[in-house]
Amino acid sequence: MINERIRALRAALVAQNLAGFIVPRGDEFLGEYTPPSAERLAWISGFTGSAGLAIILADKAAIFSDGRYTTQLIEETDAAIWQRHHR
Repeated sequence: MINERIRALRAALVAQNLAGFIVPRGDEFLGEYTPPSAERLAWISGFTGSAGLAIILADKAAIFSDGRYTTQLIEETDAAIWQRHHR
């Protein structure tokens, strides 16, 4: 399912002549608590941590979070799709 979402997003990038797309964890209001209906990062990546963002390019995808989520990034995201980064 995640593969299909990434594939569709990449097709849209090409169609719109865009280099990439940034997916934040937060919703459009940038609140601390994101309702389930606005969990963009979880929808596109599978990562459910409370801090992070993803950058998706035509040929690569990376997901970023802080050090609290090192193990969770490994468990919830596919290494074949995502380069995982944390601090």
